Amino acid sequence: MKTEKKILTMTKDHSPHVVTFTPDPQDSHFVDVRIIRKATDEVKGQHYILKSDMPQWLSYFESQGFTIKNSDNGQ
Repeated sequence: MKTEKKILTMTKDHSPHVVTFTPDPQDSHFVDVRIIRKATDEVKGQHYILKSDMPQWLSYFESQGFTIKNSDNGQ
């Protein structure tokens, strides 16, 4: 898997998956959201979203039991 600067990573206890939010290097208005299987680094799901929609996506994953593990968004 290539190294990308992630805005943040979300994890859930006892879940085989991790959720990453990575900015699009070509267009700062977009973020790539990936659901990745921890054991294999296989991408199980991927969404290309507007950066302004991140709060709704974070709320959704938090409602599913995920929590923010680390954040590089400057906050």
